[in-house]
Amino acid sequence: MMKDKHSGIDTTQNAVLLSKKDQEKQSFFRWDILENAEIVGSHHHPKLKAITEIPNVKRLVTLNNAPYEKNPEECGLCFYTKDPVIERIWNNRNKYIKLIQRFPLVIGLDYSILCNMYYPQQDYNCWRNYVMTYWLQQIHPTVVPNAGYGGIETLPWTLDGMPTDSWLAVTSQGCFSDYVLKHAFLNGLHELVRQKHPRGIIVYGLFPEEWKDKFPVPIIVYKSYAQDKWGGS
Repeated sequence: MMKDKHSGIDTTQNAVLLSKKDQEKQSFFRWDILENAEIVGSHHHPKLKAITEIPNVKRLVTLNNAPYEKNPEECGLCFYTKDPVIERIWNNRNKYIKLIQRFPLVIGLDYSILCNMYYPQQDYNCWRNYVMTYWLQQIHPTVVPNAGYGGIETLPWTLDGMPTDSWLAVTSQGCFSDYVLKHAFLNGLHELVRQKHPRGIIVYGLFPEEWKDKFPVPIIVYKSYAQDKWGGS
């Protein structure tokens, strides 16, 4: 029986051997998802799988719009939407398996890690992003990790568990309304490239063409739902 060296949680225990009460506890805290995960860093993120090739899709569709998409084979599924919407899959993940598998490309979860959030909220949301992205990678072959971060002070730990030499994804939504947020986004992106050496980056939202020259990797930009519908950011 093996335990994660940081948490002391048994990561290999077969659920069949657990009592019903213990199984309920594992499910509630999402320990069942992490049963076979490699846990890294002081914040106990599961290490995510590198995605070295991605399908060519025309656009990204958010979770709340995904059930109504008529051509899912042309789209990627993403979670760049409000946290209460993301909460639906956190609370009832198995309900969404068939929907997820309709899309050839999936981007990992994006619970908010805002600059003005309390640190414990940032920490918990980041952990949930990793846990659910790890789960998505168990049920779908092409789940690109989403790199969520807040201010520069979050970068030492929010990237723990992010793979190297992989396609990664970010969103620029909300970053162009404020000078500080725009530069926090750019600084974080530079640090992501420096640390993880991605094969390429998927951006959901605004990303000026001239910015692409600032980065030594391919960048694919998809318009956000707000841009398509209202011309916003």
